[in-house]
Amino acid sequence: PLTPEEIAKLPHDDRGLAILLSHWLLTAAATVFLALRVYCKRSSRKRLWWDDWILIAAWLTIIATDILTTALVLEFKLGRHDWDLKVTPDNLAKFIILLSSRASFTLTSLGWTKTAFAVTLLRLTEGFTRRFVWFIIISLNVTTIISGLIPWIQCSPLEKTWTPAMDGFCWANKVGTKVWIGMGAYSALMDFTLAVLPWTFLYHLALRNKEKFGILVAMSMGVIAGAVAIAKQVPFSLPQLGSGDSFNEVELYIWDITESTVTTMAACIPTLRVLLQK
Repeated sequence: PLTPEEIAKLPHDDRGLAILLSHWLLTAAATVFLALRVYCKRSSRKRLWWDDWILIAAWLTIIATDILTTALVLEFKLGRHDWDLKVTPDNLAKFIILLSSRASFTLTSLGWTKTAFAVTLLRLTEGFTRRFVWFIIISLNVTTIISGLIPWIQCSPLEKTWTPAMDGFCWANKVGTKVWIGMGAYSALMDFTLAVLPWTFLYHLALRNKEKFGILVAMSMGVIAGAVAIAKQVPFSLPQLGSGDSFNEVELYIWDITESTVTTMAACIPTLRVLLQK
């Protein structure tokens, strides 16, 4: 352990406020978009369908992520360097459980927001394209389940996950990180695939070019979510997991809430065209 004199010479950055602001402000924006989506459906006397309920469920996981993140920042000072965290042997188990729970909720929200848009496409496709959309839905949820379980299956026995001093075995830190990077890359690929897919069957609709283009652009907003997913892969985000200092993971916390909330907003935009037509 470092002496007080050595700790005093180390950097003492604190990005806890940046974490909280990014989480709650982006969630507020996503909430507005989701509320408007529901309003448009109800004002048009349309019943909420599976894609709406999946998106609402995803929104609830985003709220859970925000609550857990807030607890981590306020109680344990997440956003600081490891030597400034308020983590002791007495509360280490709670810290790890909250951190792992946050990861699981975050990864679930990412999978479900993309699934909601894919389910929307099921209503517009047929034949091979429809079967391909089903492949996307199933593969996304399989990767979501695997990613969400990683924080809980890395150690044997299970209790060693939040009690590092217990006898047992755990994966090397980089194993879980590499799996997450692979899953993140696949998630980004699916964002771009879902954004491009509408162009393959909506382009031939018998509509005015202006209206057709507006629909296609609205259906392709997932490109933005894909760009965010790629940003998480750069050296300042996902690869920083397991670097030995939780301060280096701050970028990841901000990017992952950005991805889930932006994907939520992108999934709502096609429905919100109703407001522009009024």
